[in-house]
Amino acid sequence: MEPIQPGAVIDATQSVCPICLRRVDAGIVVRDRQVYMEKSCPEHGSFTVYLWPDAEHYRWMQSFQIPTVRPHTTVPVVKGCPEDCGLCRAHRRHPTLVEIEVTDRCNLRCPVCFMAAGEPRAAPAPDPDLEQIAAKYRYILANTGPETGIQLTGGEPTVRADLPEIVRTGREAGFQYIEVNTNGVVIGRSPDFIHRLAEAGISGIYLQFDGLTGEVYERIRGQDLLDTKLKAIENCRRAGVQVVLAMTVIQGINEDQLGRVLHFALDNRDVVAGIAYQPAFGSGRFDVSMEKRITMGDVIFMLAEQSRGLLGIYDFWPLGCSHPLCSSSTYLIQEGGAFKPFTRLLTPEEYRQAFRPDSPQGSVFADIAADKHPELEPGLSILIENYIDAMTMDLKKLRECSMIVAGKNGGLVPFCGYQLTNIYGEKPGEIQQRSCFRL
Repeated sequence: MEPIQPGAVIDATQSVCPICLRRVDAGIVVRDRQVYMEKSCPEHGSFTVYLWPDAEHYRWMQSFQIPTVRPHTTVPVVKGCPEDCGLCRAHRRHPTLVEIEVTDRCNLRCPVCFMAAGEPRAAPAPDPDLEQIAAKYRYILANTGPETGIQLTGGEPTVRADLPEIVRTGREAGFQYIEVNTNGVVIGRSPDFIHRLAEAGISGIYLQFDGLTGEVYERIRGQDLLDTKLKAIENCRRAGVQVVLAMTVIQGINEDQLGRVLHFALDNRDVVAGIAYQPAFGSGRFDVSMEKRITMGDVIFMLAEQSRGLLGIYDFWPLGCSHPLCSSSTYLIQEGGAFKPFTRLLTPEEYRQAFRPDSPQGSVFADIAADKHPELEPGLSILIENYIDAMTMDLKKLRECSMIVAGKNGGLVPFCGYQLTNIYGEKPGEIQQRSCFRL
């Protein structure tokens, strides 16, 4: 490839204004070897946002193209992305994971929360009842198929005493993979609860796990929860439930603990199946100061540096279930007593041929390893998610999203579109209502 020249425009897309969320044109440009998005709104002016630490690495990641598998069923395009969802006919990838929100309630009020859960409301939305949730299961099954992974989320789903019954309902509907997305407070304090979830048929726990010091939780979650998190993992171990550690990464708070969390996971592989590193994004509530916006590219470079030689930046490959710049992964296997990235055993062409369209984000390389090398012991999946918000919104990426939310009013909505707020935390309907009030 020819070297990228400074100032070059390397891509064009559409984004949104971070204030009014109007759809606008955007350019992807190179400045000082780093990658930025530039866009302009006729009402609110121009915006430049950082995307990636190294332009050559960005281009290498972007070059991984896996053939798309379109959604089984779609709805017509009316206003266009990001306003049309359902999924609409412009969407390019079939869902591999669908979230069902079982409550808006939460037992924490985290300073960082894309759901803005725990906010005081005059009339909190009631929890959907079991029949309403069963209807969502039926809709997802009809429009995506039983191989789709389900994630029960909220709010905090474990505040519902009937969560095991919700899991059981999903299993009876035909879904094999039902994961609970949790902060771990209830599971850490009530060993019986995780046993009930295991008996109901959960496939795993997606545990909010931001680091290995109490200070990290005080700053991101509002209180020291480290001991509670560790007890939750131990309770999952005793119940025979696998755990994925989900780490929200924020510059100046916990970016220096990426490697520590990696080695903690390796030391606990009997219960920890993977890590999901999630650079913080600006949708919803964000009440902490952020020295610099961290992206997937930054996490790749920092994790390689903190891994004690275990990982390199080119060991992380884009996942074929989404846009190549939205999520990346590797899979650590053990050979001869040493860990090594499974991606070193593949060529890009072998990856394209072996890719399974029904693999959820965190299982892509684990599934390939199981198919090609069944003699290997289960390893550790490492996933990095590059969520997009009003500043970084790229409609090319949104149309390739395979991480979907079952909408409150029906339909299926790409995760980053569903969570989208402007930089003041306002949803599109709230912006429209405020604008109408001014008139």
